[in-house]
Amino acid sequence: MKKVMVVDDNEDIVETIKMILKKEGYETASASSGNEMLNTITNIQPDLVLLDIMMPGLTTREILEALKTRKIQIKIIFCTVVRFSEEEKNTLLKEFGIVDYITKPFDITNLVERIKKQIGK
Repeated sequence: MKKVMVVDDNEDIVETIKMILKKEGYETASASSGNEMLNTITNIQPDLVLLDIMMPGLTTREILEALKTRKIQIKIIFCTVVRFSEEEKNTLLKEFGIVDYITKPFDITNLVERIKKQIGK
């Protein structure tokens, strides 16, 4: 069973996504901060991380640099309310090797399709 880790400081969003993904046949894990994610990711070993860009504590760049330093290679989909131009979005994706970018509020069907595209079911 494929595992998705949801990293977001909004508990309602985390629980909603986890519930939907479980119904789709995914195992789920969650973290409410970058620190929590980094402290648990090696034990959890998810196939993909849905990562909110704007959370208190570590910046997204700090999280991604910590993953790189620890040589943790994992597929990441950004989930954020921040709207970027196509150029900014492509730069972000290329710079950090992010596999996809979803803006909130998002369509659940679209979210699930994008996850399936990256890791299957």
